[in-house]
Amino acid sequence: MAEEEKKENIWKFYFQSRWQTALTVHYLVAVAYLVLFFIGNLWVFIKFAWFSFVTSARQLGLEFAAWAVIFELTVMVPLFTSWYAIFLLPKIWRSDYHRGQKIAITILMLVVFAIIIVITDAVARFALDTDVLREFVDIHNIKL
Repeated sequence: MAEEEKKENIWKFYFQSRWQTALTVHYLVAVAYLVLFFIGNLWVFIKFAWFSFVTSARQLGLEFAAWAVIFELTVMVPLFTSWYAIFLLPKIWRSDYHRGQKIAITILMLVVFAIIIVITDAVARFALDTDVLREFVDIHNIKL
């Protein structure tokens, strides 16, 4: 029941009969696009983890493990950040803050989320290009 209420509340937040609906719907479409765009990272995450687990740790080495952890963490952050952005905006606007504070927090959230997504995506791509991971990802055809 609580999950059903949560979905209903989010639905009501994004699709209200007010002029702000134009803004919230555009936001929802943009963030939903990012979620769909980065959903492929989930497959890359699973594929990379699977081939890492089935390959001997002696063959891969400690340096591989360090870069693999960096890659695995950073490849999922854009997806989860985008997903969380859908639920965070209603929480901000239903809080007890004043309107000016809500606007400032929303702008800060958009900037911080954009920075997080850009940086983690760049780090994930950099990790895949390291000498340690390059041969592994080429053999197993893992690409972002």
